[in-house]
Amino acid sequence: MIEYENDVAAVVVEPIAGTNGVLVPPPEYMPRLRRICDDRGVLLIADEVMTGWGRTGKWFAMQHWDVQPDILVTAKGITSAYMPLGLCATTGKIASYFDDHFFAHGYTYEAHPMTLAPAVGAIREMQRLGLVDRAQQMGGYLGERLTALKEKHPSIGDVRGLGLFWCVELVKNRVTKQPFNTKSDKMAGKPLMVDQVAAAMMKNGVAVNSWLSHFVIAPPLIIEREQINAGVAALDEALTLADGQVLP
Repeated sequence: MIEYENDVAAVVVEPIAGTNGVLVPPPEYMPRLRRICDDRGVLLIADEVMTGWGRTGKWFAMQHWDVQPDILVTAKGITSAYMPLGLCATTGKIASYFDDHFFAHGYTYEAHPMTLAPAVGAIREMQRLGLVDRAQQMGGYLGERLTALKEKHPSIGDVRGLGLFWCVELVKNRVTKQPFNTKSDKMAGKPLMVDQVAAAMMKNGVAVNSWLSHFVIAPPLIIEREQINAGVAALDEALTLADGQVLP
């Protein structure tokens, strides 16, 4: 589209698509996208609402590929969710354009001290505790534990992630990647396999974020190994429900 259309202003991309199943791009993807945008004069906008603030083992996920976006938008982890706050950052080159091109725009609660103070506090605490590096270390351990489950449970179609941001995808058939449920099942209110597994985990005191056919596993950056072990053990036990309905 960028090559054949002449009116593309910007590309908006999640470094790791979260809601769709923690989709980690191949290592060459972001650098190549950066080059394409540069060659065509197109802005690259990174949506780091889910991936920012240490979640993936870097302060921001784009750092994994040494790519700097022209505009970065982020939220959530910036205050550790103590207060709602969003951030839009850009380069000096883009910001300087508005020095003599007035942009009349404002926010009702812009720069409110009750939201900015928790952001400063959260960032300083993350620095003090070394939580970004810790997310990388603990995320590696979590990834190992989840990957080991795939060898044990035929209902796991894929395990993927980065840092403390992981996905476990359930399938009825590993070869065809056939899911247990479809969007129409969810719209019709039919019980989903992921919800049944999640309910079984909750009985053991572990909450998990279930979607249509996958789980998003993104624990707090302060999580300990013992807690990871407890969570994985609950998932291990609950997956027998899905294993029993896998196609031969």
